[in-house]
Amino acid sequence: MSEYQYYEFQAIDRPLDEAARTALRDISTRARITATSFVNSYEWGDLKADPRELLKRYFDLFLYLANWGSRRLALRLPKRLMDLDALDRFELDDDLVSLKVSGEHLIIDIHRDEIEAGDWDDGGGWLAALAPLRAEILAGDLRLDKAALP
Repeated sequence: MSEYQYYEFQAIDRPLDEAARTALRDISTRARITATSFVNSYEWGDLKADPRELLKRYFDLFLYLANWGSRRLALRLPKRLMDLDALDRFELDDDLVSLKVSGEHLIIDIHRDEIEAGDWDDGGGWLAALAPLRAEILAGDLRLDKAALP
């Protein structure tokens, strides 16, 4: 295997309607698409869409990983439920985290490139494990518990 890329998107606040699923199917005929998710992996190519645009339009969570060490987690949050002033207290490294307002949403995009990977993992199950972070942030839990970090 020369390369491996894993893309997973999840809709939480609303399911994908038939038109959205059709549009996603046009992007990938191999993806597993449900009313709440889009999952695909690539070994000899790449996603034929901009993940940020898919997140803005359809989804609330996005996970990407590649076998060369790239990792990315993005969360789309309703701006009206966020305390944007509380986020200003954090000194975010622009090389690792970006905050973008997109219409009625705030997108938090966390990314690292070329992380030295230990044992190989295909990415399946990661987004389900990380999904509770979104609810915790929406509930106002912005503390960083270093003991919980891997």
